[in-house]
Amino acid sequence: MNGLKLTHYINPSPSLIGQNAFEFLSFLGGPAVIHIDGKDNSRCRVIVTLLHGNEPSGLKAVHTLISQSFLPETAVKIIIASVIAAHTEPVFSHRMLAGQRDLNRCFSGQVSDLQGQLAKAIKEQIFAFKPEAIIDLHNTSGSGPAFSVSVADHADNLALASHFTRRLIHTDIRLGSIMEQDFGCPVITVEAGGAQDQEADQNARLGLLSFLSATDPFVLQQELEVLNHPRRLEIRADATIGFSDSPDLSKHITILQDVEKLNFGVTEASQMLGWVEQNGRGLEHFQLDDPTQNVSRYFGLKNGQITTKQALKLFMVTTRADIAKSDCLFYFVEV
Repeated sequence: MNGLKLTHYINPSPSLIGQNAFEFLSFLGGPAVIHIDGKDNSRCRVIVTLLHGNEPSGLKAVHTLISQSFLPETAVKIIIASVIAAHTEPVFSHRMLAGQRDLNRCFSGQVSDLQGQLAKAIKEQIFAFKPEAIIDLHNTSGSGPAFSVSVADHADNLALASHFTRRLIHTDIRLGSIMEQDFGCPVITVEAGGAQDQEADQNARLGLLSFLSATDPFVLQQELEVLNHPRRLEIRADATIGFSDSPDLSKHITILQDVEKLNFGVTEASQMLGWVEQNGRGLEHFQLDDPTQNVSRYFGLKNGQITTKQALKLFMVTTRADIAKSDCLFYFVEV
């Protein structure tokens, strides 16, 4: 696995990449870098997408731009990562292949496994490109509005986000993601919206057009709502979770089936989110990313129902049990 290499495609012809995103995956074959010449090739911008194989909006947007022979302002390097996971049936349903780590948790720390080697290869490529800006383009784990995330709230990061979204999450959470790395230039993550939402495909496409067409990408395009220092509500490894409109007695935790509707709205105190098993461990099935904080500060139990204890704004809410267990149920900030 040492020396894992990415396949490089230089200015691929629209006739070669296929008629749609599925054919585009077949063309790529595996992790790849697409090099697109721009009006000014002395400058470079980097797009990273498909770090998760079930998040196709970025791939679709890239396919559209190449199909239309789009000419960007600068040279563009497009890194398309989890091609094999995305191409595995059912197509665009696997975040990563079974038994492998989440690629976007592999950019810090060990590189011994395949995902670590791929993350290392991607980092090395980006360092070699010396870009002026990096966009990491994703879909959210559930249906919901688009937003951006950054570990810095510098004006340049806000400006990059404004090409894509009207919300920026300024986070102090460190998970080993690509946006946490120091590449010597601003880097943000864009969550274009849910993978099943047509609006997400449009957000990704229009955002890339705006970002790649701008002579100066660091000019604010729209005012942003900035949410600072979110927390993650995580599910403990030994807990089981389901989603239903009534308690699932076979699970430790049941979350409301329509919980995604709470994305980015103000969730008032005493909002019911679901249930925990009667006479069980209650809130002990949950944990926060910050071990110094207690779940009970934000959430409570009333007759087995999970409720909020204060007004919160939830985002990246998922109704996929596998993602809730391997990543988190949602992020939240205090209102």
